[in-house]
Amino acid sequence: MTVLLVGGAIVPAGAQSFDTVGTRAAGMGGAFVAVADDASAAYWNPAGFASGSLFSLVLDRRTADVTTPGTSPAGNRSGLFMALGIPALGVSYYRLSSRQVAPAVRTETGNSLLEAETLVTHHLGATVVQSIVPGLTVGATLKMVRGYASSLLAPVTERDALLNPSGDVPAQESSHFDTDLGVMGTVGKLKAGITVRNALEPSFRMPGEAGTLRLQRQARVGLAVTPLSGWTVAADSDVLEVDGPAGPSRRFAAGTEARVYRKAIVRGGFNLNTTGERARALTAGGSFAATASLFLDVQVTRGSDPAQRGWGLAARFAY
Repeated sequence: MTVLLVGGAIVPAGAQSFDTVGTRAAGMGGAFVAVADDASAAYWNPAGFASGSLFSLVLDRRTADVTTPGTSPAGNRSGLFMALGIPALGVSYYRLSSRQVAPAVRTETGNSLLEAETLVTHHLGATVVQSIVPGLTVGATLKMVRGYASSLLAPVTERDALLNPSGDVPAQESSHFDTDLGVMGTVGKLKAGITVRNALEPSFRMPGEAGTLRLQRQARVGLAVTPLSGWTVAADSDVLEVDGPAGPSRRFAAGTEARVYRKAIVRGGFNLNTTGERARALTAGGSFAATASLFLDVQVTRGSDPAQRGWGLAARFAY
């Protein structure tokens, strides 16, 4: 495939979605900010460690493809997440990859071209948690973020090759400090949470004069209630509109999880983009308790929202 490096100085967003990480969370439609009671709290709500297990370990893998017809925006994204934590402290590493292909903003020859922007980030974080008053906790995940950003041009006929390029793609790397912040409040069976991700909005320069890709600040609020032991119902809503892989995005999510058998937990939910065409996604998932402390999770997402279709697998250990 013959490609050209993009020229220009635009500063687009990196389109790394909030819900790229978390098989359990995705199984609930992405309504997890007020649930976050395992080691994935390092990502979803750092304050959640305070209400979790004495020790928790999570290994998680999720992927999604944005498929649209013709020359419409398309892309793919994936997340690999590893974290462990105790009620006051957590350590995490995760890798996020996002690629977006869209009609080029500019061309040198006047021909119809597509532009592919790719951002891969490695996040190494430490989470600290502090109780303010009984039932109210704040937390922060302090991170070093290593990013690899690239941009390519190719003819419209080579869209598939841009989505899944063969060989090495020239990328520029850089490192930045960032932080995620969280608050969790509990009153009886009701929990409320607030999460702010990418608080410092780090930017990563692409090779040459291709500009930069920025991790946009994301904010989400959530509520969760446990009407019965082993049954949770939750809802989340984005506070800020961000640039998603299929266009502007502000999401509302709702979901539930319930233990239906000693070794089985089921999940279901939905989320919708409240901007644009209000595309929807339906999610389903579940867990199998291999032992009293080891859970194997699976999740799948389908629906009219092309930015959400995907799957996830995870293993969680907690006691």
